[in-house]
Amino acid sequence: MLSGDVYRQRVRAIMSNSSQNTSTSPEGRSFPWWPLLAVFALAVPAALFGVDKYGSGLSRRSMILVLSASLAGYAVAVNTIIRDKLGEHRRQTRLLVWLAAVLLYLGSVVLLWFNRPTPPLHGMPGVRDVAVAGFSAKGQHQKQLLENVSADFARVATGRIPGVTAVHSYAGQAKLPLAELQDKDRSDLESETSDFADQTNAEIVLAGVADIEDSGRTTLTPAFYIRADQIADAPELAGWYLSDDPIPVEGGLATATGRGQLTDEMTRRLGRLSEFVKALEVWRHGKPADARRILSGLLDPKTQDGFVTSDLVHLFRGHAAEQQASGSLGLTRTQLLEAARDDYRAIPPDSPAAWRATLSLQGNAYRRANVGPCKPDTVNARDLANVSKTLRVLAENKDPSLTELGRLKARLNLAQVESCRLRAKLTKDDTAVTQVAEKLRSARKMTGITELLADAEAIASLHANWKGNNKAAIKHIETAIENGSNSFELARWQTLLATYHLEDCNPTAAVEARNDAVKNFARAEEGRGVDPKIREQWQKTFKSDLQNPPGACRKQ
Repeated sequence: MLSGDVYRQRVRAIMSNSSQNTSTSPEGRSFPWWPLLAVFALAVPAALFGVDKYGSGLSRRSMILVLSASLAGYAVAVNTIIRDKLGEHRRQTRLLVWLAAVLLYLGSVVLLWFNRPTPPLHGMPGVRDVAVAGFSAKGQHQKQLLENVSADFARVATGRIPGVTAVHSYAGQAKLPLAELQDKDRSDLESETSDFADQTNAEIVLAGVADIEDSGRTTLTPAFYIRADQIADAPELAGWYLSDDPIPVEGGLATATGRGQLTDEMTRRLGRLSEFVKALEVWRHGKPADARRILSGLLDPKTQDGFVTSDLVHLFRGHAAEQQASGSLGLTRTQLLEAARDDYRAIPPDSPAAWRATLSLQGNAYRRANVGPCKPDTVNARDLANVSKTLRVLAENKDPSLTELGRLKARLNLAQVESCRLRAKLTKDDTAVTQVAEKLRSARKMTGITELLADAEAIASLHANWKGNNKAAIKHIETAIENGSNSFELARWQTLLATYHLEDCNPTAAVEARNDAVKNFARAEEGRGVDPKIREQWQKTFKSDLQNPPGACRKQ
């Protein structure tokens, strides 16, 4: 007969063997329980976020069933491991394993949450589509109301606005920091809206700031965003523009009457905004004269509505005039530059567009002071010095209302002015010129930066040639041509390349560049209204240079 101690020892041995047998495979190898647990820990959150991304078409009951089944499978796996592997361990040990399993699950949830895929935004295929980014107001309790207002407006406005192909609400999806519309510093909003506009492909982006009183009475100030690719000739003008005429909603946004009132007024104003965007489209397609005509019509007092302000129209009409002037000669060029100057001066100093007008005025002054090649007898030294001083202040300005593109444009214009002053022997400091291309290359990638970089490379090319480094000049101008898109600018840069090749005693390459320039001149004359005399004058000069190469080349 076995003693009590011996009996208990044998029972423990039998139970131990039984436990081991349940945790091994038929071949006697230990089953990998912990990797299985980890798989379950990741599978449940993965199912959660999969449903979040793809389950919009599922019913609430189906989603609950999917998630419940995943979580139940995880709980069963944990319970099986604890029962079969740790059945003889103390209760405290089993609780610790449960705790570890829960932490593993929660950790995988956190990991997947911060790495979850962002659902793509709905792309708009139309020619002139409107994306409603949403409305902002103080207090989170108004968020759902404003999302509903945005959705209602998009639904009702579709088909009611002449020239607009579609209206879609992205409120709740866009996640733009629209509260910055009321701030001077809109840097985050500008950056994120640029990406938003690229993703949605919307031609017009709308938003607004709502001031909701305790009584429910609401005032909404609409705003719209101009994309940099809509104004490739002046990307520094891109950004948000806030209306100077808020819309009062007497009944409040929570009432059908109030929403109807807001929708009717926004729809009316969008018709004028559509005309403004049409002017930008015409300008973008190389017809600045037609753009000026459309913009002039928007200055009619009868059409004023506070959405597209007179300051905004003056700003863009001035730039369209300057674009015309760049392809004109003589008195026509002078008159267009003076018309642009008058438009910029019409913008008061307290206007939200004031810094853009100041920057534009400096570029205008440079063009009026430079009436030919930058030589001591062809430039206005005093005007160039004043322009340089103002641009230097703008380039270093830390005012948050000045956008990143605006500050870079100021640096670019400063380099252009200083390059001219150097060649006219008005200064010896070439710091601004030598640094501008590198500044643009290292800038954050954003819509509009490519056009500025092309201009910077052209300026660097002129400077390198002036310094006698023809190899660097050719490299810079080829980079400018590679990044350029304006047919007239490309033609001008290709004329420089042809000249550099002649100076480099390479007439074959010069003629090839000449042919490319002539093709782009033809496009610019047909599509942009450029004066053919510009091409004819250059061709005459090039022919003479080709027949009479530099002395060093004649000796070869």
